[in-house]
Order: sequence, then C-alpha cells, then structure tokens
Amino acid sequence: MTARIYLRPFKAEDATTLLKWGQDKYYHQLAGFDHYQNLTQAEIAAGQYAARKYSYGVCLEKTHKLIGLVELYDRGTNEAELLTSKEVGFLLDKEFSGHGYMTEALTLLFNFAFGKLKQEQIWAGTFTNNERSQRLLRNLGFKFIYAVDLSKISNLFSYEEKYYLLKRADWTNLN
Repeated sequence: MTARIYLRPFKAEDATTLLKWGQDKYYHQLAGFDHYQNLTQAEIAAGQYAARKYSYGVCLEKTHKLIGLVELYDRGTNEAELLTSKEVGFLLDKEFSGHGYMTEALTLLFNFAFGKLKQEQIWAGTFTNNERSQRLLRNLGFKFIYAVDLSKISNLFSYEEKYYLLKRADWTNLN
C-alpha cells in the first residue's frame, strides 16, 4: 500500500470494470487485453483473475475504485527458472494514465516479488507500439533484451513483442 493506491485480489464485482476494459480497443491494441462481449464473459474473467495466485487489482486508496491490474506469471522451461523467474503483466485504466499510479503499483509488486518470493528476475513483454509501457519499464530499471515477431512462430499471432528484464540486483541498486 502507498498513500494513493493499494493492491488487492480480484472480486466478482470487478466484472463491470473488466467489461469496460474488454470492450475498449485501446486495451486490446496496447496490452492484448481480452475482448469481452457481455457481463457474463467479464464475470468469468473476474473469477479467473481471482483464482490466479499473484494477480491483483490496483485500487485508489481514497475511493477504493479499481483502476488497473498487475500480475506475476511463471516463466521458464525448467524447475530452477520457474522458481526464480516471473513475468509481469499490467494494465492501467487510461483515465488514470500519466499520474504515476502504475509506477507505484509495480514498485509494490516488485518489492514483494524480490523480497518475499525471492525472485531473481522479472521479465516483461510489450507490443512494439506500446512506447508508454516500454518507457515505464526502463524507468523501473528494466533492460531491453530481445524482440520476437510472433507471426513467424504461429499464424495464431500477428504481432511483435519486445522483452525486457529486471534483475534483483538492478532493482536493489535502484531502490
């Protein structure tokens, strides 16, 4: 928790906010957020977010309004990597963009990941056109590592992603 925001597990009543995001092309184009056609789909999604171990809603301290989400996912191909490495996902409601809320939310999440979970590294992937998220990641100490054109791997995908890495030592030095 900071003076302005806190993180909390998802709840069923978050479905209306997820539906709002899920019906806005902005979130699909910049973050790959799922499209929801109706409240039932958003309710299922709220349940899925609630079931994920390290998935949190970002809420304003004063009003308790849900303004974003942050998540840690497993990343790796073997047991050692899965134990020490995570990937982060994040989304902020565009109405709250540019005020430092996501910086605060990710700082809380990374302090938890590197402190309590003892992670050694956190990865982040962004669409190539999402320059705002790339700038945020660099400001938080992430380093660009590689880009992947996923359309060359599978015709299920039609986009390229840039991948960034934050190591525990870099986070510790930054903070």
